Amino acid sequence: MLLSPRRGEAIFNLVYFHQLSIPVEVPSLAHGYIWFANGIIGAVMAGWMICIILLARGPFLEGRLHAWNTIAIPLASWFLIDTAFSTAHGVWGNVLLNTATGLMFGIPLLFSRRHFIVKP
Repeated sequence: MLLSPRRGEAIFNLVYFHQLSIPVEVPSLAHGYIWFANGIIGAVMAGWMICIILLARGPFLEGRLHAWNTIAIPLASWFLIDTAFSTAHGVWGNVLLNTATGLMFGIPLLFSRRHFIVKP
């Protein structure tokens, strides 16, 4: 989405409209805004993933509970908020995408929980 906004737009169109192109004619100025918004969303996702990678390569590997919580709580919050919003708006493609992403990250994270030390 950050490096290829047109591809990001096609993916969003597929999720929202079940086709690669938007189903209505959009002025070129609006396309620029859509690509900009996709780039911003991509930048936020990249920043979030860099944070997760840094946590995973340091305090998470050391078994520090705060690192597990710092990954698990935002992941669960994102999933609940985004999926509820998508469900309320009937965007079932995003609900499915969230479910796949949530399972991909959530299952290993849940299974890793027992390796974290609870310090008194």
